[in-house]
Amino acid sequence: MHKVKFSNGFFRLRWLKDISIAKKLYFIVGAMAVLIILELFTLWFAIHTLSSVRAFVGAEGLWSKAQKDAVYQLRKYDVTHNESDFQEYKKFLEVPLGDHKTRVELLKQQPDIGIARQGFIEGRVHPDDIDGMIKLFRRFYKNYYIGKAINIWAKGDSIILEMIPIAERFHAERNALNPSREKLDRIMVEIDVINQQLTVLEDDFSYTLGEGSRWLESLILKILLSVALTVEFTGLILTISVTRGITRELNEINKATSKITKGDFTARAMVLSKNEIGQVASEVNQMTEQLVLSNKELGQVAYIASHDLQEPLRTITNFVNLFQKQYKGKLDVNADEYLSFIGEATFRMHLLVKDILDYSRLGNDKKLLRIDLNKEVQNVLKGMAINISENNAKIHTSPLPVIYGYCEIQYLFQNLISNAIKFRKKEADPVVNISSQDNGKDWLFVIKDNGIGIEEKYHERIFTIFQKLHTNSEYAGTGIGLAHCKKIAELHRGKIWLESEEGKGSIFYFTIPKQTS
Repeated sequence: MHKVKFSNGFFRLRWLKDISIAKKLYFIVGAMAVLIILELFTLWFAIHTLSSVRAFVGAEGLWSKAQKDAVYQLRKYDVTHNESDFQEYKKFLEVPLGDHKTRVELLKQQPDIGIARQGFIEGRVHPDDIDGMIKLFRRFYKNYYIGKAINIWAKGDSIILEMIPIAERFHAERNALNPSREKLDRIMVEIDVINQQLTVLEDDFSYTLGEGSRWLESLILKILLSVALTVEFTGLILTISVTRGITRELNEINKATSKITKGDFTARAMVLSKNEIGQVASEVNQMTEQLVLSNKELGQVAYIASHDLQEPLRTITNFVNLFQKQYKGKLDVNADEYLSFIGEATFRMHLLVKDILDYSRLGNDKKLLRIDLNKEVQNVLKGMAINISENNAKIHTSPLPVIYGYCEIQYLFQNLISNAIKFRKKEADPVVNISSQDNGKDWLFVIKDNGIGIEEKYHERIFTIFQKLHTNSEYAGTGIGLAHCKKIAELHRGKIWLESEEGKGSIFYFTIPKQTS
């Protein structure tokens, strides 16, 4: 097992000391690459897991709609006496029964995934979501939130199964020679009670999954923050460790050669490694020993001094000049490029951590403030003055209200204005219009731009954290800005949405409920 040695407040990886300088750089770059891949995998896992939670919420909506449509068809059948209406009731009931099939199968120790998939298909779940939902079920069914949602699901299944024989009794009575209106009404009351019970369970299911989604989001943010910090600190620690080791070895050689040049031939350079610098130290020591042994042969010593000794001394001088910069030295012909890669990766991690911390800190300060949004937006525009000027942007602001809210409200305006400028059309200067409306219980804010627009299929997706529609450098970002806006709106118990078409600009709306101090 490799040992870690502590020295002068820093630690050095002892097993690295004998590796060549080039390989040390490769190791640092490789370690950073592995950690970044780990972070990307974490991001991938997070996105797919949150997407599966979203799919379960959608499936619950289909379940609920089908159940209510089934009850509606029974009522319709009671009025029309048309057998096709009763068959429609059965058709709608196939959705919850299909989901029931999936749940029962997945709770088995050795489930048949084919049966589980078929159940979800019968439940009208989109085929692209099914595998993720099955994995989420199997991986997290012991989790508090997922387990609670599954228990609610099971209760809903048992109740809807109770409705099947009741509906059959209703069907039989309706088809009797002399159907009893009293019996039909009593049966319909039973169905109404079941419908009300299912409505409560459906609400509980959605609420529980929402809580689980927020818990999962918080967990993922912590994991991402940990991985990001690990990437940064690992890179710094490895760089400092390698650089300090090299510097220490060069200092040892410098001290020894300094004494040797002054005539102290008893001086020896401490050999601290077997790499190139260690080899130079060994050569210096061997050269010094040769000088001692040849002390009586002055002519030979002079020759050695002018040829054999000068060459390693020039090598030492080159090494000293090479490593004068403590954290960024030209270790080989590729060193600057490697250090540039490390620097760029570290810079990106700084941006990501900053955004994640800003995002995760939202809501920590629950102090409600009286905020004049006219002043707040003007402060935002002053802070963005350079960006606005460089892009020749035109910002038009209508009178805005005074609200009771949180200080983070400024970031909502800042992000939306910044995006409107960033995602501008190449052929037109950015134009942004900011206005508000009094909607009675809340304020509706409108931010309209003339930018590149967003396809409708992305309207919901863009508010999810780490979702980026553009990957080119012109529109580069962290994918957190709009998720940030959504969280700020929700912090105020409001909501945010947009209207947009590709190439026709965007209109972002968000609401802030009216509150009193």
